[in-house]
Amino acid sequence: MTGRLLRAIFWREWSKAVRQPADLVWHALFFAVVTVLFPLSLKPDPDTLRLLAPGVLWVGTLLAVLLASARMFEDDLRNGWIDQWLLACRATGTPLALLVAARLAAQWLLTALPVLAVAPLLALQFGLEAWPLAVLMASLALGTAVLVLITGVAAALAGDLRGAALLVMLIVLPLVAPALIFGAMAGHHAVRAEPVGAELSLLGAMLAVALLVCPLLAAVGLKAAVES
Repeated sequence: MTGRLLRAIFWREWSKAVRQPADLVWHALFFAVVTVLFPLSLKPDPDTLRLLAPGVLWVGTLLAVLLASARMFEDDLRNGWIDQWLLACRATGTPLALLVAARLAAQWLLTALPVLAVAPLLALQFGLEAWPLAVLMASLALGTAVLVLITGVAAALAGDLRGAALLVMLIVLPLVAPALIFGAMAGHHAVRAEPVGAELSLLGAMLAVALLVCPLLAAVGLKAAVES
């Protein structure tokens, strides 16, 4: 029964995305616009572009994923979908945090994957070579997962309040700053042919902690939003 619930949550989000494919394109398009326009304001110096590439791509990715995830639970709270989650959890004994984790996994796939798919193409304009690009993609994959998990907690706490999306952004941006810093540093070190293990390890540790904590906190926030 638990597996059926998780599959239902996951496939519901995918079916919604299939019905509204413009949302997926919009995430990637926003990321592309941010990263394409930035080099136009600089002198065409290849070394400068390579050094700036990790930071620019990281900021563009962060903004694109955050904008797509800030209202993650708003519609579900308004249409009673979260109430159905709570009823299903009581009937089957499934922890609400497990359902939240499935929802967050679907959110990462739907918001981060389109951005990560176009990131290598956009990185070409910065002249990134194979190794720096591989490091950058690894850091973005880890960092976007951390971002979606933290955003899920903020979105659950904000509930369906008016202006919830702005509130979520204000909460999340300071919390994901370490991931942004470590991810950009990993890219810079890769460009300079320096070791990147420490930065990627820190991102992995952040993701491990977020995977353990964020679904639980988001579940508490959703319960409070439904009962209020």
